[in-house]
Amino acid sequence: MRHGLLILLGLLAVAWFEFQVYPGHSCLRGETQLLVPMLERLDTPGFLSRDLVASNPTFAYTIYDEITQSLHVLARVGFERALLWQQILFRLAAVIGVFLLARALKVSPLGALLITAAVNAITHLAAPQAFVTNPDPNPGSFAVGLVLLAAGLMANHMPLLGGLAAGLALVYDPVTAAAFWLVLAAAWLFDKSQRRLLRPAWLALVIFSLILGNLVQLQSGLGTGQEITARMSEAMVHLTQIRTPWVWVTHWMGRGILTYKFLLVAGIWALARIWHHADRITKWITLGLAASGSVSVAVSALLLLDRAQFAAAMTPSRNLAFTVALSVLLCAAASWHAAQKRNWAQSLPWLALVLAAILNAQVLDLLHGQLDVVQSSPEPESLRALAQWAAQDTWGSSLFQFPDAGKSDDPGIFRALSKRALWADWRSGEIADYSDQAGQEWWARWQSELTLRLPIDYYVLERSHQLSGVKPVYENSRYIVYDAQDLREHR
Repeated sequence: MRHGLLILLGLLAVAWFEFQVYPGHSCLRGETQLLVPMLERLDTPGFLSRDLVASNPTFAYTIYDEITQSLHVLARVGFERALLWQQILFRLAAVIGVFLLARALKVSPLGALLITAAVNAITHLAAPQAFVTNPDPNPGSFAVGLVLLAAGLMANHMPLLGGLAAGLALVYDPVTAAAFWLVLAAAWLFDKSQRRLLRPAWLALVIFSLILGNLVQLQSGLGTGQEITARMSEAMVHLTQIRTPWVWVTHWMGRGILTYKFLLVAGIWALARIWHHADRITKWITLGLAASGSVSVAVSALLLLDRAQFAAAMTPSRNLAFTVALSVLLCAAASWHAAQKRNWAQSLPWLALVLAAILNAQVLDLLHGQLDVVQSSPEPESLRALAQWAAQDTWGSSLFQFPDAGKSDDPGIFRALSKRALWADWRSGEIADYSDQAGQEWWARWQSELTLRLPIDYYVLERSHQLSGVKPVYENSRYIVYDAQDLREHR
């Protein structure tokens, strides 16, 4: 009893550290900057009616919105808190999953805790927009945690629980969860000795596949009616290459894939060194998930050659997170077993690989200027005050523009906090991955010359760009807001 309690406290400590300290957590700093306005629009259609992003929700293939809205209504909390609760749960799921995988590799509880901490310390990867531990509470990050939990449960011969975790991952993010189910399918087809063990998992797959099918039928999906199975037009290809170049794996694969190939080879080698410590299903899961990232990159490249919109919208290359997580897990386990035998000549090189993977992520964070993404960054009080004023003192259908914001995240954060529409901001361009029509509309707005003839109600400027002779309707230490009608009259 005491031993189990100590393990639980250790897992909670690891989860607390990676949630509060490094890599931390955030909201409205990544994909949620677009997802929260979509949720607000679905919840209260009277708001954000003129916003391009909020009017084109992308929830057709996920249960993310239903669960978040249910928490919002039943617990009477805001969407940010509802997402935070889910993030805590699924980040803990990832911690437990890695611990169970390490235990399945016959690592002691203490060693498994250390390995869990190491794997969860890996954040931003060499592949753009790919994370092992993602601070942003989006569907993909939730699914990664659930898949790792499913892998740990399955490796410890708990197929029904593992299937339920993987099934929930399927309805959060089908592409991320597909890696796990394909590994189980391969084990079923090519290893008859595992069929009895895997049988309960298929019931969970059937149930959650039916749920996903119903979601697709019932969801409002994309407001423009763009089909996810469509082929991208020339204009859409050009726009996504400009606005979301990370989905085009052929652009970064040449220089970035070598890291993943090296880690995959190291993981396979490490598994070979501890082969007798793992049973057959553990070998299937660790090796299969480790390889799934490279397979997903190849599939993504082939789909993009055919201009399949699916590859841009779902970004299969994000599954490289499994290549890194499982390879580091295997290298750490190999180091631990060698250390147990006091074979330091083998243990230390494996440990060096683990540390290199962690440090590589941190160095990339610095070089790519990603610290604002991977660390908790609360919004400035001036921005929150501006959003509060807009929410209280302007019409719900008001349209705002930040002319001097450039590519800053501030306009998108303002939209989510205030529930007020934006004319065009840089982050909104990511809608091009899902809809040709919405993407082209955003591009036209982004490139258009700002004139007072546009249907914009309020202009928000930095205080350093304050206009003379025009009285602002709101100001604080950083922002000045002008009513468009006042500007027209002043002109």
